[in-house]
Amino acid sequence: MEMNKVIISGHLGQNPETTPKGPTRFSIAVNERWGSGADRNERVNWFQVVAWNSVAKAAEKYLSKGSHILLEGSLRLNEWENDDGKHSRVEIVASNIIFLDKKDSGESTSDPEKG
Repeated sequence: MEMNKVIISGHLGQNPETTPKGPTRFSIAVNERWGSGADRNERVNWFQVVAWNSVAKAAEKYLSKGSHILLEGSLRLNEWENDDGKHSRVEIVASNIIFLDKKDSGESTSDPEKG
Protein backbone atom coordinates (compact mmCIF):
# COMPACT_ATOMS: atom_id res chain seq x y z
CA MET A 1 0.00 0.00 0.00
CA GLU A 2 1.26 3.48 -0.87
CA MET A 3 0.09 6.72 0.69
CA ASN A 4 0.81 10.39 -0.01
CA LYS A 5 -1.03 12.48 2.58
CA VAL A 6 -0.03 15.57 4.53
CA ILE A 7 -1.92 17.39 7.30
CA ILE A 8 -0.42 20.59 8.71
CA SER A 9 -1.61 23.61 10.66
CA GLY A 10 -0.03 27.03 10.36
CA HIS A 11 -0.31 30.62 9.17
CA LEU A 12 -0.17 31.97 5.62
CA GLY A 13 3.05 33.80 4.78
CA GLN A 14 1.45 35.93 2.07
CA ASN A 15 -1.86 36.51 0.34
CA PRO A 16 -2.83 33.71 -2.06
CA GLU A 17 -1.85 34.44 -5.66
CA THR A 18 -3.79 33.13 -8.64
CA THR A 19 -2.71 33.07 -12.27
CA PRO A 20 -5.35 33.31 -15.05
CA LYS A 21 -5.29 29.62 -16.05
CA GLY A 22 -3.16 28.21 -13.27
CA PRO A 23 -3.44 27.30 -9.62
CA THR A 24 -3.64 29.47 -6.53
CA ARG A 25 -0.34 29.48 -4.65
CA PHE A 26 0.64 30.51 -1.12
CA SER A 27 3.11 29.59 1.60
CA ILE A 28 2.32 28.37 5.09
CA ALA A 29 4.55 28.70 8.16
CA VAL A 30 4.45 25.88 10.70
CA ASN A 31 6.17 26.45 14.04
CA GLU A 32 8.04 23.53 15.57
CA ARG A 33 8.97 23.65 19.27
CA TRP A 34 10.90 21.21 21.41
CA GLY A 35 12.63 21.12 24.77
CA SER A 36 11.70 23.14 27.84
CA GLY A 37 13.04 25.90 30.03
CA ALA A 38 16.53 27.05 29.02
CA ASP A 39 16.70 24.19 26.51
CA ARG A 40 13.58 25.32 24.63
CA ASN A 41 14.07 25.59 20.87
CA GLU A 42 11.88 26.79 18.04
CA ARG A 43 12.07 26.60 14.26
CA VAL A 44 9.71 27.86 11.55
CA ASN A 45 9.19 25.51 8.62
CA TRP A 46 7.87 27.04 5.38
CA PHE A 47 5.83 25.00 2.90
CA GLN A 48 4.70 25.99 -0.58
CA VAL A 49 1.04 25.19 -1.31
CA VAL A 50 -0.77 24.78 -4.63
CA ALA A 51 -4.59 24.76 -4.77
CA TRP A 52 -6.90 24.05 -7.70
CA ASN A 53 -10.63 24.30 -8.45
CA SER A 54 -12.97 24.96 -5.49
CA VAL A 55 -10.12 24.91 -2.96
CA ALA A 56 -8.29 27.59 -4.99
CA LYS A 57 -11.40 29.76 -5.20
CA ALA A 58 -12.03 29.53 -1.44
CA ALA A 59 -8.38 30.27 -0.63
CA GLU A 60 -8.39 33.33 -2.85
CA LYS A 61 -11.70 34.57 -1.44
CA TYR A 62 -11.27 33.91 2.29
CA LEU A 63 -7.56 33.68 3.10
CA SER A 64 -4.94 36.40 3.53
CA LYS A 65 -1.49 36.79 5.00
CA GLY A 66 -1.55 35.56 8.60
CA SER A 67 -4.70 33.42 8.24
CA HIS A 68 -4.59 30.34 10.49
CA ILE A 69 -5.56 27.15 8.66
CA LEU A 70 -5.49 23.39 8.84
CA LEU A 71 -4.40 22.05 5.47
CA GLU A 72 -4.81 18.56 4.06
CA GLY A 73 -3.16 17.52 0.82
CA SER A 74 -0.46 15.49 -0.88
CA LEU A 75 3.19 16.09 -1.72
CA ARG A 76 4.32 16.74 -5.28
CA LEU A 77 7.80 17.35 -6.70
CA ASN A 78 7.69 20.32 -9.07
CA GLU A 79 10.64 20.49 -11.49
CA TRP A 80 11.36 23.23 -14.04
CA GLU A 81 14.21 24.71 -16.04
CA ASN A 82 14.93 28.33 -16.93
CA ASP A 83 17.92 30.56 -17.75
CA ASP A 84 19.28 29.96 -14.22
CA GLY A 85 19.34 26.19 -14.71
CA LYS A 86 17.30 23.30 -13.37
CA HIS A 87 15.18 23.78 -10.26
CA SER A 88 12.91 21.67 -8.09
CA ARG A 89 10.82 21.99 -4.96
CA VAL A 90 8.37 19.89 -3.04
CA GLU A 91 4.91 21.44 -2.87
CA ILE A 92 1.73 20.51 -1.04
CA VAL A 93 -1.26 20.11 -3.36
CA ALA A 94 -4.20 21.17 -1.18
CA SER A 95 -7.31 18.99 -1.15
CA ASN A 96 -9.00 20.50 1.93
CA ILE A 97 -8.58 23.69 3.95
CA ILE A 98 -10.18 24.29 7.35
CA PHE A 99 -10.25 27.94 8.40
CA LEU A 100 -9.12 28.18 12.03
CA ASP A 101 -9.42 31.93 12.59
CA LYS A 102 -12.22 32.65 15.07
CA LYS A 103 -14.16 34.79 12.60
CA ASP A 104 -14.28 31.85 10.16
CA SER A 105 -15.80 29.50 12.77
CA GLY A 106 -14.08 26.36 11.49
CA GLU A 107 -15.59 26.33 8.01
CA SER A 108 -13.83 24.13 5.48
CA THR A 109 -13.65 23.58 1.79
CA SER A 110 -12.54 20.56 -0.16
CA ASP A 111 -12.03 19.74 -3.80
CA PRO A 112 -14.51 17.04 -4.86
CA GLU A 113 -12.25 16.19 -7.82
CA LYS A 114 -9.40 15.28 -5.41
CA GLY A 115 -11.62 12.97 -3.33
